[in-house]
Amino acid sequence: MRMSREEADKFLTEVLGLSPEYTKSKGVSLLLLDAIILNFQQRIPFQSVTSCAVPQDQRHLPSWDEIKECCISGRGGLCYQLNVFMKVLLEALGYDASLASGAVKELNDHVTVVVSHLQGTGSHYLVEVGCGYPTFRTVPLDFADESPEYVSGFLRHKFVRKNDAVIWYHEPRGKYRPICDTDLTPDGWYRFVEIRAFTPCDVELFESTMTTTFTDPREGSFLQVPTAVSFSSSKLIAIKGNQYIIEEGERRVCKIEIDSLDKLLEIYLKHFPQLPLSVVSDAIRNSGLKF
Repeated sequence: MRMSREEADKFLTEVLGLSPEYTKSKGVSLLLLDAIILNFQQRIPFQSVTSCAVPQDQRHLPSWDEIKECCISGRGGLCYQLNVFMKVLLEALGYDASLASGAVKELNDHVTVVVSHLQGTGSHYLVEVGCGYPTFRTVPLDFADESPEYVSGFLRHKFVRKNDAVIWYHEPRGKYRPICDTDLTPDGWYRFVEIRAFTPCDVELFESTMTTTFTDPREGSFLQVPTAVSFSSSKLIAIKGNQYIIEEGERRVCKIEIDSLDKLLEIYLKHFPQLPLSVVSDAIRNSGLKF
């Protein structure tokens, strides 16, 4: 999996909207990295629609060429597509980037990225653009026990060290993701994912779990519920099945049930124009979504 510097620079300019002058002036820096993360999350959606649209007998783990195309086109995808692309992009730009394994429900079911040695030897920063939650920036990982709390759009979150791993905790937001009280810590946080942030790994580590993600429409999977999440203007806009979820005002999340296919397609066209309506329709049909 490789990308030329010319391809990387073109992506920053033509897809993320960063000027060549800005990119050149910042060099391999934290400022440029934060700008890449912010613009990526604002412009490229986390979505399972294109995967749901593929007929069952044709589903497969995306190749590197398919990963690159889904990001360069702006259509987006799931963590395996978005974060693997980000790792290769950052390497082409000169960053020391590596993949790291995350466990949301099981080992290796999330792919993320860590950039090392950016602010001195041994420094580590989380780069997360592929989970449907906002960060809008790098997250320093060299704290002793617990990070400061961050507020990224509607999400309040923090990180806690656990041996050689980092646990990412979220403030529960039930209208975006229903969470049982029994899944919360005593002080009210939700454990979203445990990341082996200090153990770099190869992409082959994820082959088994990600093949399942892209091929097996088991209950609760992204293949069962067409999902699209965007943070245009740093505000949440999401569609999960027939639920339209938007961020209004100060961190307020609203959920609306859509009662017809035509209305749902209108919302997709408005907020996710990079997803062809024919693809959206195929995803809805394949998932068996009813109104």
